[in-house]
Amino acid sequence: MTTLAELAARLLPGARAADPRPALPALAQPAINWVRVLRARVPAFDALEPGDLAIVPAAALAIVAPGPDDRRALVEACRAAPVSGVLLVEGDPAPAGESAGRAGPGPLDDLAVALAAADLPVVTIQRSDVAALERSVIGFLLGESAELERQATLLEARLERLALEGGGPAALVGAVAAFFGRAVALEGRRGDALAVHAPPDLPDAAIAVARYHARPRQAVALRIPLPATDGAAGSLVLLGDRAPSDLERASVGRIVGFLALELSRDEAVRRARDQARRAEALPAGGPPWVVLLARQRIPGGSADAPEAHERREAIRRELRLIAPARRLALRGDADSLEIRAVLAVDPPGGGEPEGLAIAGRIAAFLDRTVAVSRPFASIGDRPAAEGEARATLEAAEVLLGAPAVARASRLPAYRLLGAVHNLTDGDRLARALLEPLLAGRADVRREHLATLRAILDGGGVGEAAVALGVHRNTVAYRLRRIEEVTGWRLAEPEIRLAVAVGLRFVQDD
Repeated sequence: MTTLAELAARLLPGARAADPRPALPALAQPAINWVRVLRARVPAFDALEPGDLAIVPAAALAIVAPGPDDRRALVEACRAAPVSGVLLVEGDPAPAGESAGRAGPGPLDDLAVALAAADLPVVTIQRSDVAALERSVIGFLLGESAELERQATLLEARLERLALEGGGPAALVGAVAAFFGRAVALEGRRGDALAVHAPPDLPDAAIAVARYHARPRQAVALRIPLPATDGAAGSLVLLGDRAPSDLERASVGRIVGFLALELSRDEAVRRARDQARRAEALPAGGPPWVVLLARQRIPGGSADAPEAHERREAIRRELRLIAPARRLALRGDADSLEIRAVLAVDPPGGGEPEGLAIAGRIAAFLDRTVAVSRPFASIGDRPAAEGEARATLEAAEVLLGAPAVARASRLPAYRLLGAVHNLTDGDRLARALLEPLLAGRADVRREHLATLRAILDGGGVGEAAVALGVHRNTVAYRLRRIEEVTGWRLAEPEIRLAVAVGLRFVQDD
């Protein structure tokens, strides 16, 4: 069973013991059985039972126990239960619709002293969303590893949103520091500090940053290399004396790859911006323009062989014929790692404002995914559009059944689908759902799965029949057999959604 000290150390970065008395003898802390939150009403707690963890927000405390006598009564109620501990939440806003303001530090400190005097374990944290804190603690009590993974996923999603908003490495480091409740640094390949952030509400964070600047190789709690194909792209560094928590260790493994990608993208955008002045002119048919981007690969043989170079040159010559020069301009050369092009598109309200038709023709010619940036109207915006197209291509290529044309406007959707595989027990649950279709002959199994994918990816039986190359009556018969075997009704939205997600895990076994 989990105690308050273990909970704080493993799940709540930045939590600190709120006992102000020096040299307090160590106490055997009781295990937490459940969680109760102090509400700004009467009764303040729904109930208090032995082993409960009491969460006390400062705003609610100011309403329920504004005076010393009220706080003594609260301490007595906690001791009488007895609770397993008290988690004090600083700076939490009052519940919506209530007129009370934010409680000052005095009442919360007084309560901490009284709780410690009553030999009750007490910890203070800074958190604004008490409901989320309650869910997190309950999730940790019910399944520690699952809750740690959920928290890591929340941090990963927050970083993705900041990256899409163009925050850059500094904003990402700030979000990581706020999430972990400690000072954090991002280092480059040579160990130089690219971004350092100290949360302003943590008094020891500024000290940790000062010590890091003085001795960057020593004043760290954890240094995690950022992955790269040619070694480390840099490091994510947790600063300070506090040992890394389980949450921090679980999270850094999830986010270092994303940080490395963001550093790479930021570097590529800056390099492309630096080269923009001497780059070839954009197509005269714009603005607006879009960037088209695909992988440059030649099947078989060495990429440096003369025949491979000639083949790439031939591909580029043929690509130039897909659209007139006033509309399409290739960038780079035959030795580039990517096929990059700028396409002049119709303005909003025109026939083809995103250039998807030409992008589809290029994708069919290359037989690979082509990414399309969002339209841009200034020459100086081309490097950012190229970086956006590259991020879109990387997100779309990992998907099962990657789209022929990947649109930057759908990048969050590609990343969401790509993150489905991070679901805890996702593969096991998908196979349990699809189990009735995974038995029997291999050819029947593949037929059932292919039919389901065609139905869920298309608009109906007719579209699925075209995609599968069979008669629509054949598809209808297969669907009846699938529903008979599984007991599903594919017309039900929740069944369609669950099966669509399950098919992301289960390939054609």
